[in-house]
Amino acid sequence: MCDLLSRHEYEVVTASSGQQMDRILTTTAVDAVVLDIMLPGEGGFSVCNRLRSQNHSPGVIVVSAMAEESDVVVGLEIGADDYVAKPYRSRELLARIRAVLRRRQAAMRPNPDEDRANVYRFDGWRLNVVTRQLFDPYSRAVELSSGEFNLLKTLLASPQQIVPRARLAQDPRTGERRDGSPQINVIVSRLRAKLARVQGGGDLIRTVRGQGYLLTVAVESLAND
Repeated sequence: MCDLLSRHEYEVVTASSGQQMDRILTTTAVDAVVLDIMLPGEGGFSVCNRLRSQNHSPGVIVVSAMAEESDVVVGLEIGADDYVAKPYRSRELLARIRAVLRRRQAAMRPNPDEDRANVYRFDGWRLNVVTRQLFDPYSRAVELSSGEFNLLKTLLASPQQIVPRARLAQDPRTGERRDGSPQINVIVSRLRAKLARVQGGGDLIRTVRGQGYLLTVAVESLAND
């Protein structure tokens, strides 16, 4: 595999274990990790999970003889960008690596149309109110439920101000209270957990007892309604 990638002008660094990979990553920035699952010591799924929890996480392509559907699902759910079964075909592996690198580069590239409108920016995060997509400071997408999106959008519209719970419980389109919706504190808890994937993210929403919630940081640009 190393020879294959080198022949196609990739700069390749090899590691025989997760521990050796960690040592390499302390001194070398990499765009993608091609990862086996059956490794000595720490297993590949654990390594993948650790990589995804790091800031500036590289792309991860799992290449493994563990090719059952359940293995693939687990790999993708813990954060692998792609999963290739052994024995792999050289051209397919190259194409999948290129696709992962393209997606990462596109995610990191500023979108001039997005800069002009319809986006809230706060503490490095971005919320596009048209596509309803949230991106963390490292351009990784964070999936939001409808309730989480509506609550975050409402907080972003009034940054560094207390937003009453009653207002957060309103339907954003009609202004009427939403009956039967989950408790606001439950939605806030779930949203905080997602923001906490990045260090300091869990502190972006502050509870003001007896009053409501407050977004603790400034919003750099506001979406156009």
